[in-house]
Order: sequence, then structure tokens, then C-alpha cells
Amino acid sequence: MLTPPEKLLVEELGGSGVGTLAWDLGSAELTADLGRPSRELVVVEDALAAVRDLPPGSALHACFPPDRPFDLILLRGDRDRERGRARIAWSANHLDRAGELLVVGEKGAGIAGYGRHLEESFGRVEAVSRYHCRLWRCAEPRADEPPDTEPRPAYEVPGLGAVYSLPGVFAWRALDGGTERLLDELPERWEGRRVLDLGCGTGVLALHGAVNGAGRITAVDSSALALASAKATLTGFDNVEIRAAEAGDALDGLYDVILCNPPFHHGSGHAFSLIVKFVEAAANALRDGGELWMVLRRELPAEKLLGDRFRDRTLALRGGYLVCRAER
Repeated sequence: MLTPPEKLLVEELGGSGVGTLAWDLGSAELTADLGRPSRELVVVEDALAAVRDLPPGSALHACFPPDRPFDLILLRGDRDRERGRARIAWSANHLDRAGELLVVGEKGAGIAGYGRHLEESFGRVEAVSRYHCRLWRCAEPRADEPPDTEPRPAYEVPGLGAVYSLPGVFAWRALDGGTERLLDELPERWEGRRVLDLGCGTGVLALHGAVNGAGRITAVDSSALALASAKATLTGFDNVEIRAAEAGDALDGLYDVILCNPPFHHGSGHAFSLIVKFVEAAANALRDGGELWMVLRRELPAEKLLGDRFRDRTLALRGGYLVCRAER
């Protein structure tokens, strides 16, 4: 069954769009409906889970679409305004002069804030509202400065070096408080140990391992934007592997150390069930005696999360965060 934003999009779509880009729609049912014989469909998804929900080979796990024009672009809007601005700018530079951009989202999930940016990039912008959702229909693109499609240096971490990023990656402009607290507590050296950065984002924690003597580092994330950023951050280290994976995926081999700053929020609430998956993945990927270093918001139940899978726990309260060290 289609969600309300998907239903609104289908109703407003009509039969236009021979060359269609479906960008981060995150719906196998909607993508199947779009892929009719009269339409050439390119599907791009940042999230690995969305790609896996589609038939093999039908979607690209990528930061940005192929560099070519489209006469119809379909985009799902969310709360991440910076990522939204980058995608609007890309669309304005790649939409055919007679084409349309349709942006849809729930009113409670940030879609209303897209209006100003769309009006800056398109000569005609119309809004339709139904099902507690809004759809923006945009035409007459004003091609302007295109967004960066490759990660750029975002900030420096003392003792580690430059961190590269793209809009849409967590903490893409500056080091976040949780990672900063975790870095403050980590050992100065890893001395040849095998380290996993679980949910690597920009790759800051993997960079700590690479700079400080880890023997082998693996950085995993489910976001194409994050993986591209981490790859750029970790360029020059030949002992680093960067891999697409979700928290629940089985990881080959056992690690001596796992570093993790899991996502605290999903939509408008805490992603408690997702954090549980991160903890379970860490427990399964650590060797006996291996260490998990994780940072959590202080209000989250760390003891409950760690359960009986870990021993010798140390919890350090640092500002609004708990830095956890636990032995497998």
C-alpha cells in the first residue's frame, strides 16, 4: 500500500516524463508503478536498504544521479534542508527546459521549508496539498552554480587531519558533540589491532584508528553519501577498507575493537530499535575479549542496551553523552 506522500505523487504524476529520474523515493511499490514501458526510468537511492528492496540492478546506490538531462525528476523531501538544497540545485542544472521537478513530502517532516529554495531555482512553482502532505510542481529551471558532487574538506580534527563530507551526511559541517566526547576517551594507540568503524559517517572514528596504529580498519555505512565522504577522509591509508553494509548485516571475521556513534534519532523520535541493532551487530563482530567503544545520549538506557552480551563495562558521563567501553 502506498504511503500518503506516494499516493499524492502518483495522483499528480500523470503520463509525462519519458526520461524520468526517481531520486530517493524509498518505495519498491512506487518505483514499480513508475517503471512502465513508455517511461525510461533511472532510480537512485542513497540508502542501501532501499536498493535492496528493489529488483537486482534496477537502482543505483549513489550520492548523485548520472550526469545527464532528465525531463521529469521526482524527489522525496525530508528534514535535511542542506541535502535538499543540494538536490534542488542539481535538479535545476539537469532538468530539461520543458521538464518538471516534483518534490513531495509530509507536512510534519520538513517539506514546507522547501518552498523558498525551489522558488530561487525555478521560474514556476506550484503547490498541491492533500493527505497531510505537500507536493511542489516546479518548471522553468534557473541553472545556477551546481552543487559539489564530490566530498570536500569540511573541518579539521586536531591530531587526526581533515574530514571530508557532503551535505546530507551526519555532522557534515563540524565535528558533533558525541564523536568529540568519544575521541577524548579513546586510547592513544591501537598497536596493530583490527578496528571496525560501525556506521562510519564521514569516517572520523576510522581515521582515529588509521592515524594511531591500527593494523587493519574497516569502515561500514548504509548511506552512499557517507561512504563517499569516508573514502575521501581516509584517502592515503592502505590499511583501510570501506564497505556498504547495514547494522544488521553479518560481517566477516572478528574485530579487536569496534568504534560506534549510532544514530540517536530517526524522523522525530529516538531510533532505539536501530541502536539495538548496532549493539547486536557489535556483539556478533567482536572476538572474545574485544572492546566496544560507543557514545550514547545520556538519557538512553546504556545498561539495558548492552544487556548480557558484554562485561567489564565502563560508563563515563560527558556533558549530555555517555561514553561506553564494554568488553565482549
